[in-house]
Amino acid sequence: SRSTYNNHLCLKDKFKNSCPICFENMHTSRHAALDLPCGHAIHTHCFRKLAAFDYRCPICKKTVVNSDTMSRAWTERAREIQSQPMPADLARTVDIWCNDCEVKSEGRDWHFLGVQCPNCRSFNTAVENNVSRRGESTGGGGH
Repeated sequence: SRSTYNNHLCLKDKFKNSCPICFENMHTSRHAALDLPCGHAIHTHCFRKLAAFDYRCPICKKTVVNSDTMSRAWTERAREIQSQPMPADLARTVDIWCNDCEVKSEGRDWHFLGVQCPNCRSFNTAVENNVSRRGESTGGGGH
């Protein structure tokens, strides 16, 4: 369709690179290659193996699974976190980077199950900085 043509991510020479999973040259490979939503390419059979345990592009770490499926998964993860509060001795505040929307968020409550991006609601985030344990002062001061 015309909207697909206008909105696709086109990365120059992406099929002249090696598959990020098996490292075989995709340009000369006899295996079919797949365009990921992020614009990167991977062998179809390698993606099937990857998708069994990871939902992210192995190159840029963006979520590559259907957004409706992931939205349901993120909602369920938020429910799990809400039902399992962090013990006071493990509670801390962190700054995160969202791999999906590429937004940094500061002062988020950390949980071992993940930290949700307030911008796009994804849990595909990485902790960039441990700000403090909850309840600790972050300011400088006397000794």
